[in-house]
Amino acid sequence: MEVRAALHGERDEVLDLLARWYNDREFFARYNHNDPGFRDALCLVARDRGQLVSTVQIFDRAINLDGQSVPMGGIGSVFTLEEYRHKGVASALMRLAVDTMMREGFEVSLLFAERLTFYNQFGWREIERKFSILAGTASLNAPDRFVIDSFEIARDLAEVAAIHRSYSGRFNVTAVRDDTAWRANLKFAGNQPLYPGEGSEEYFVVCRDGGPVVAYARVTRLYGLSMVMEFGYLDGAVDAMLATFKCLGEEASGVPVTSVRTGDHRRAALLHSASAPAAPSVLVTHTEHDPTLEKALDGAGCPVVHHTDNFYMWRVLAPDKLARRFAMAPEAASARAFDIFADSQSLFWTADRF
Repeated sequence: MEVRAALHGERDEVLDLLARWYNDREFFARYNHNDPGFRDALCLVARDRGQLVSTVQIFDRAINLDGQSVPMGGIGSVFTLEEYRHKGVASALMRLAVDTMMREGFEVSLLFAERLTFYNQFGWREIERKFSILAGTASLNAPDRFVIDSFEIARDLAEVAAIHRSYSGRFNVTAVRDDTAWRANLKFAGNQPLYPGEGSEEYFVVCRDGGPVVAYARVTRLYGLSMVMEFGYLDGAVDAMLATFKCLGEEASGVPVTSVRTGDHRRAALLHSASAPAAPSVLVTHTEHDPTLEKALDGAGCPVVHHTDNFYMWRVLAPDKLARRFAMAPEAASARAFDIFADSQSLFWTADRF
């Protein structure tokens, strides 16, 4: 059994292996073809008698920790052929993943998993985080002066990226994105089709107040619910966020959209269930990090209900480097990092999933 980094010529074979997971090769191909941080050294494989039987990928990201951009290795695309499970193959790849991330200079690592005890043995610890359930968003009492427009990358990306920096950039654990990372992220989300005629998996809207973009939201359909994967608004423009949620809630619930809209909103069809309708105008997102927004939602007739999730796992890889960043001893720096990961005002958007 060989356990090592993938060779360049094995990229297609890795995608063929992952396609046996969800029968969706193109989902994984989006990352491998468009991620500027993808490199073969971070794609780990196990090969037995000439056949690829297992893989793990490390995603090269950076996150905000106390105002500093910290290298983070995201663990994803973990898959093993059924006949090779429970034989130590995935464990060997996870040990190699830890060694690889340390060698490559990553300081922390994140993964999302249900098999908590499996990843615990390699140093990851689950952290509770809360999703927000917004019910009745279609009937939000929101101002009607705003216009909801469809996002266009050439026209709107600079304004949206500036809102992301000013809004999301205030919170710990958010992914740091430059222009290259933004454009890649949009392809990962299926916002920018890879091929002519290909459909989108993201409904991206911007909210305008007389012209300028003052808020935005990115939405998809996930597990039968309308998931707001990311949003942001300018300081003082919380009403624009309410107006955006109202429009999305109307669309998700299938009632006539009363919000003023412009642009191409065909992608809003993503919010409609193909089988059974979702609960009326329910949106799932993150709001606990933003007490101002939660207060505004409650005042507008949409109280927030939180749902706890602990499939969110972190590991400190380089306590000595964090110690220098935080100007404290390595053990204290590791504890500080986990305090940040667990803080209710830390935020990792679903749009940054891998």
